[in-house]
Amino acid sequence: MSQTEALLERLRDFPKTYFFRSDVKKFYSGKEGNLPVILNRLVKKKKIIRLMRNLYALNLATLDWEMLASELVKPAYISLEYALWRYGLITEIPARITLVTTGKSRIYTFPGNVFEYVHINPTRFFGYTIEKNTLLAEKEKTLLDELYLISLKKRSFNLRNINLSLLDKKLLKKWAQKYPVFTEKLLHKILN
Repeated sequence: MSQTEALLERLRDFPKTYFFRSDVKKFYSGKEGNLPVILNRLVKKKKIIRLMRNLYALNLATLDWEMLASELVKPAYISLEYALWRYGLITEIPARITLVTTGKSRIYTFPGNVFEYVHINPTRFFGYTIEKNTLLAEKEKTLLDELYLISLKKRSFNLRNINLSLLDKKLLKKWAQKYPVFTEKLLHKILN
């Protein structure tokens, strides 16, 4: 078995559906300087897919996009329209995976997917759980993040499409106190 074939075997056994060059470097047995050349050859032969510089996948169909989105920018958790859809609070499928971060807002475009990271104040970075190594906002936090950004005029969204019956109203009101008054007012408006 050639060194390249052995590398491909190791990548197929890799625990994630994507890998960074730094991941490959940990188990690559050849000279470190040869690794970029080998990865480029594998891309040209369509054995692996380059998602962006130093980031690759074997198969887009099986790629765990949510896990990648959570790992690419840290700290970040899945929220906003994508999480509203994921929880069944809206029926329209979003065109991108939306996340909240304390870092800079940014967008990454990949073959078959887009990640949108939206900045939020660090004091409002709470209310998420860990699911399969992915940070995911609670249902109520997802709505509050959306309302907060709408009230700041940084986002627009038809609030009439949200299924409010799936939400814990007490938790919503409790967490809303951590947001500005204009966000609380918007929440009370849609709840009434």
